[in-house]
Amino acid sequence: MSPKELRWGILATGKISTNFSKDILTDPSTRGVSDVSHRIAAVGSRNVESAQAFVDKLHKLDAPFDWGAKQGKLDGCKVYGSYDGVYNDPNVDAIYIGTPHVAHFDNAKSALSAGKHVLCEKPFVMKLEELDELIALAKKHNVFLMEAVWTRFQPIAYAVQEVLFSGKLGKVKRVEADFSIDFKPDGLPDSHRMIDPTLGGGSLLDLGPYPSVWAMLTLFQHPDNHRTPPNILFTHQTPYARSGVDLNSRWLLEFPGLGGVQALLTTDMGVTGGGERGAVIVCEEGDIAIEWGLSNPSRFWITPHTGKRMGLITSKTEHHHPVQGNSGMAYEADEVARCVRDGKTESERMRWEESRIVQGWFDRVRGDAAGKK
Repeated sequence: MSPKELRWGILATGKISTNFSKDILTDPSTRGVSDVSHRIAAVGSRNVESAQAFVDKLHKLDAPFDWGAKQGKLDGCKVYGSYDGVYNDPNVDAIYIGTPHVAHFDNAKSALSAGKHVLCEKPFVMKLEELDELIALAKKHNVFLMEAVWTRFQPIAYAVQEVLFSGKLGKVKRVEADFSIDFKPDGLPDSHRMIDPTLGGGSLLDLGPYPSVWAMLTLFQHPDNHRTPPNILFTHQTPYARSGVDLNSRWLLEFPGLGGVQALLTTDMGVTGGGERGAVIVCEEGDIAIEWGLSNPSRFWITPHTGKRMGLITSKTEHHHPVQGNSGMAYEADEVARCVRDGKTESERMRWEESRIVQGWFDRVRGDAAGKK
């Protein structure tokens, strides 16, 4: 049986869309995939010239990203000076939405209403009510919808879960996850996406999905949790004085399904996360430490407790699980292709239920901060 080829329409031509397009144009066999493949059938931008420049750039990529062009995966790609052309293109199966946060809802709504499958960048939307409307549309039109939390589909995510769920480390006791990057906000213009509130600026919406995904993978999806949603115990945001967006955010979760295990999640756009560890899962017999850069880490360590608190884990071991391709976004695209092939409207790995939970966290953190002003 020949591989299922998914024909993509790309919305917007910025960095994130470039990374996604480069990744899906790599040879699937380099990541051990033979059942699905990808083609870029259309690109939409603010003008035709921008869309054409984007496609021209994809034609000139160096190895390993030149594989797609050489295999004809860009042949016949249409360019549009608006997004409407992509929504209505009969040769487009699925649409990747790489527009600014605040445009996600309208873009996804239009794509779903046109009968297209949708992979929408994170954060999915700006509030939970918008997400519920999109889910209802996906059900109505019987099309696939997924938030593009690419980290979930990378090799390291499965490897960490395998160790944790095996029980070799005993029960989970606590999780801390931080994704902070010093954007040097004082040097950014008021119009920058991290500064401008009308673009959904601030650390929470841009960085928050990454510590969130590790809490969901290690605690919510833990077999002993039985998919019990957590409670929010505490939230905090520090406003960035110049524009009022959040300079940093933090929120503390409690998972009653795991006996009250807590997870502290943090973001900051004014400092870079300290040390080599971005997340630590503390367990009875030892810990899992995931390297900094929680969006696409490639290493984690199993580490022993110290001194008299030593558990069954007595030596530190390093586990390396790099992504193949540019940044690892092709893994989520493969998931979309398989789900579309199999007639699914949602992914079992990235369920709507889980997007709703995380969106609820963001709404609560932002709402609590607004209430304190």
